[in-house]
Amino acid sequence: MHHNKLKIIMIGPCESGKTLIANFLSESVNIEEVDVTRPTQGVRIVEFELSNLVVNGKSHNVDIELWDCSGDHRFESCWPALRAGVNGVILVCSTNTIDSAGREVELLYNYFVSQPKLSAKQCVLFYNNAQDPEDMETLNLSPTFSKVSQVAVNMKSGGNRLKIDFSNYIVSVLQTLNKDNQ
Repeated sequence: MHHNKLKIIMIGPCESGKTLIANFLSESVNIEEVDVTRPTQGVRIVEFELSNLVVNGKSHNVDIELWDCSGDHRFESCWPALRAGVNGVILVCSTNTIDSAGREVELLYNYFVSQPKLSAKQCVLFYNNAQDPEDMETLNLSPTFSKVSQVAVNMKSGGNRLKIDFSNYIVSVLQTLNKDNQ
């Protein structure tokens, strides 16, 4: 059994549902209990473990440090510290942020994925849309995202699917890191 620790950043435009997703993935709160949202001030770190992930035929337990980062640009001066030692990036956007999402996630991708030279497999885009999660083409993403996994998220009815998609993403990050270390 291998044991790993990963630092994963979750960032995207304000009001895209990052904290809700982070709380759900870390099992900090039941989805039915969440109605009131507050903007994250800077960053909030939630820690949890994923057990028995199979990577290249071997079982892994993974300690996740999920850095739930504010989408407010007034905290941009903190970005270098947030990016230090990052293993993966989850970009989050939603129907609330659709007008600016394309430009915003491109900027965040360049800063948090391209500049530190992470692989596209170390990034995933969660499109948080309760009404029509399959309607991702409205994001108008640049060709930069052709190699980035894009996952439709429906927090009201698709929580189990989100946990599976998150686990698959973590396996992808571990496979990429294992390749780099060989």
